[in-house]
Amino acid sequence: MSRTSSPDGTSGPLAPSALFTHVVSASQRLRANFTALAASGEAGPLCFGFSTTEEGIDPLLHPGIDALAIDIGDGGVAALDFLRRVIALGPNAPVIALGAGDPLLQAAALEAGAEDCLSPEMDTPTSLGLAIRRAVMRRNLSEERPADAAPSEEADKPHVTLVQETPEAIVILDSQGVIRFANSAAQDILGRSSDDLVGRPFGLPSEPGEHDVTITRPDGDNRLAEMRIVDTRWGGVPARVAALNDVTVRRKLEQTMHEAETRSQETYKRNQSFFSNVNHDLRTPLTHIIGFSEMMKNERLGPMGTDRYKEYASDIYSSGTVLLDMIEDLLGIAEAEMHEIDLTDEICNLGQLAEIAVASQKQHAAEEGVSIEVVCPDRLPGLRGDARRLRQGLFRLIAEAIHCAHRGSTIRLTLGEDNRRIYVRLNEVRDPKVIQMELNALTDFETIDDPFVSAEDSSAPREESLALSLTRKVMELHGGSLDVVRAHKHTPDSNMSIDLHFPENRVVR
Repeated sequence: MSRTSSPDGTSGPLAPSALFTHVVSASQRLRANFTALAASGEAGPLCFGFSTTEEGIDPLLHPGIDALAIDIGDGGVAALDFLRRVIALGPNAPVIALGAGDPLLQAAALEAGAEDCLSPEMDTPTSLGLAIRRAVMRRNLSEERPADAAPSEEADKPHVTLVQETPEAIVILDSQGVIRFANSAAQDILGRSSDDLVGRPFGLPSEPGEHDVTITRPDGDNRLAEMRIVDTRWGGVPARVAALNDVTVRRKLEQTMHEAETRSQETYKRNQSFFSNVNHDLRTPLTHIIGFSEMMKNERLGPMGTDRYKEYASDIYSSGTVLLDMIEDLLGIAEAEMHEIDLTDEICNLGQLAEIAVASQKQHAAEEGVSIEVVCPDRLPGLRGDARRLRQGLFRLIAEAIHCAHRGSTIRLTLGEDNRRIYVRLNEVRDPKVIQMELNALTDFETIDDPFVSAEDSSAPREESLALSLTRKVMELHGGSLDVVRAHKHTPDSNMSIDLHFPENRVVR
């Protein structure tokens, strides 16, 4: 709310009194005219304050307003409703409407209770100022009492209708910090009635400014409030207005959220420490086992006495390597579940990543009697993602496929594009005649999907295995999916299939 004052004007018993008029208008031209009128003093000493309808009635709560001027423009519904609301609340000041020079509009404003309806387009700023002064004089004359009539105690009290109606808690203090008025909202937050409050010390900070206070109510309940205190005049003497906003629920919610965040950070730190310790405690002995077994199987310190020992050393080395891979998968899944993976957005050549993953597994596949081939189009679009994570996911995918594939079969990794999405499909290709021979020779067992049961040579990849769980997590981080299709025992043409699908928004053309 802005404010402007006029010169003091002439002095003497017939000098016009200084008036404060609050103008509710968004018109910069109208504000400029009133500001110029205040500076010229042509309508006597005037002081203007300004606000808009968007600010509501809060700017009208300050005591000391002699007149209100409400800009209703062309008489829209919202403008007339605001005029009626201000008049219905009953401020102790005349309300003057400012609108278009339309007889119907002026009639509507007067019916709403306005003292007068003036047109800034037809009346000069001076005539507007004089009309405001006349309206104040009429109001004062209508409220004058006979000289011999004793003024009642109620008549000496300032009018507080607007302050009483506002939902904000308002307390008015005198210069000594004693409560002179408290509206119903203030009585509610302080937990006391008006009779218990008026005439007693406020008990809270009374210096102008903003304060965070704790209110202790008689019922023992504590309320947290934000309080704003400003200087004003009340009944013609200096006073202060305290506006309180109850923030108890908000502060308690903030405290609860802060405590939850603190607990979450402590849990995260403990988890980080746990995985770091597990990583160190498992890797250290495994590194020794793998290193020593490799030296023994390669006979670096000299020949071993028995070939069986060399075979055992080779088995220890292989088992240690597999166990190390499992630990890598476990830690990778745990890291992903903790949402601590920050993907690196880069343009990836998925076909090249697949070739690298396959090349690193070819020796393992050969040892298992399985061959691997990659089918990738020459012009496959790029993929936006984390190359290291994608390569790790493809590596674990192929490792699980080799574990599940039958000896003599071929694992085919096919990359392509379907409906503007990139997919990766892993299939096991087998000779149907060999499959039929196995079906005739072996008893039919139900497929068991258990991450703790080996799926070796079963064509039934374990969907919850460590390898596929890590690959699925990598796909989810990229917004994709992983689907597993198992081979059917009684259908020789069906084979194991694992499909990866990336979302369209990660395809780069």
